[in-house]
Amino acid sequence: MPADKPTLGRRSVLRMLAAAPVIPAALVGAGTAAQAASRSGGTLVGQDLVSRPDLHPPLVEIITPAAGTEPGYVLLTPVGANTLDPEAAAPPAGVQPGALIMDDTGQPVWFGPAAQGVIFNLQVQQYQGKPVLTHWEGSVAVPPGFGNGQYAILDETYTRIATVQAAGGLQGDLHEFVITPRGTALIVIYHEVRADTTPVGGQPNSKVLEGVVQEIDIASGELLFEWRSLPDVALDESFYPVPKDTETWFDYIHLNAVCEDGDALLVSARCTHTVYRIDRRTGEITWRLGGRRSDFELGPDAAFAWQHDVRRQVDGTISIFDNADPAPPGRGKSRALALDVDETAKTTTVVRSNESPEGLLAPNQGNNQVLPNGHLFVGWGGAPYFTEFGGSDEVTFHGRFTESITSYRSHRSPWVGRPLDAPAVAGKPGNGATSVYACWNGATEVAAWRVLAGPDEQHVAPVLDAPRSGFETRMEVGGAQAYVAVQALDANGVVLGTSPTVPVA
Repeated sequence: MPADKPTLGRRSVLRMLAAAPVIPAALVGAGTAAQAASRSGGTLVGQDLVSRPDLHPPLVEIITPAAGTEPGYVLLTPVGANTLDPEAAAPPAGVQPGALIMDDTGQPVWFGPAAQGVIFNLQVQQYQGKPVLTHWEGSVAVPPGFGNGQYAILDETYTRIATVQAAGGLQGDLHEFVITPRGTALIVIYHEVRADTTPVGGQPNSKVLEGVVQEIDIASGELLFEWRSLPDVALDESFYPVPKDTETWFDYIHLNAVCEDGDALLVSARCTHTVYRIDRRTGEITWRLGGRRSDFELGPDAAFAWQHDVRRQVDGTISIFDNADPAPPGRGKSRALALDVDETAKTTTVVRSNESPEGLLAPNQGNNQVLPNGHLFVGWGGAPYFTEFGGSDEVTFHGRFTESITSYRSHRSPWVGRPLDAPAVAGKPGNGATSVYACWNGATEVAAWRVLAGPDEQHVAPVLDAPRSGFETRMEVGGAQAYVAVQALDANGVVLGTSPTVPVA
């Protein structure tokens, strides 16, 4: 399911991506024989778990194994195929849309299926002095690719501690949710208005999607700041074709990123190819970077198009995910881009540019996360890949979903998860032995499992300790056991949690 407006010629781009060759590598996701992928028409699509049959995280292919990566897990939000057809945008059979935390081997650490609709933009942020998980949840309008929903904040136990909604009766969009150090949230909104688009080749009284930025106090829900695009950004700044009828949305600006920049905000607008700097006190645009009315001269190879994930970095540079324009004389390849923007001389130069190993053109979505040690973690959005680049631009990690699944953004972040529920266990009889399957969704501190077995529910005793081996660990116990349970152990052998005792069946 696409999260963004397509570029011109997008259908041909999608066909190109579907036909792109894949470097052979081991499929990852099945930590045990029981974790075999479900099949649909002979195609591997998702994991089947014995101890958690309710979970079906997607399979991942690790193309370049992790070597010298920054510590942390990979955060993804798998959804359906990148297509304009809403009926084809659902995930393949056997895969659930949701939020996924994954280790460097491609094994899930936590998978949270979407209760309804889809989930986008899973991140680790700070709220009230503690690390939290945040994401957007809701429904997506396809086409053109915007969301109607709300934002969730989860603590280390995966308990929801806050829900943030847009103010003024509007619906929060999927593209951005930034928690500030003041406990406020920056969000974007797609607001339908009626406008005359005849000056740009459209019709009177047409549907136009205005871009809105809001700052919301998380604790109270109070609206602290709002900026609307139409008073300041004219329709003729857009590079998106104007619909010929009045009932098709003209998504002329398509906001997709907001970040703080001192006393201002940097706002990324995909369909105008522009980054706007907005004064938070006056709401006025102080400069434009890129697009038809750029205030800056763009140096060699500094031009970008259909971009995402604009951020001001601590060194003063501006990082961007440049989707690129496939139409000549466009670059034809997406890249993670860093620009040195001289606000006095009004010049812009490239300081870093990284393309994917496959030379992908991501038709939509994507992000460029600058990590503390100078590495980059790049999600290729509409192309189902993610890559970590080292400080010398070497590829230190590279992988992809094995099916037509996309993730709006991809991040790497440290995370400690301590779920409140108990570990899950299942037992299966075998030939003179019993197979025991253990899983604790979201628990990051489990180093080993202790198996307890016995003749009935009240009489089970430890029979085996075994190291954790993946999201679900399979262990063999001698003899035909009637009941089993497991205990999760940390690196020091301390019991973190105990499962229910279940019959072997």
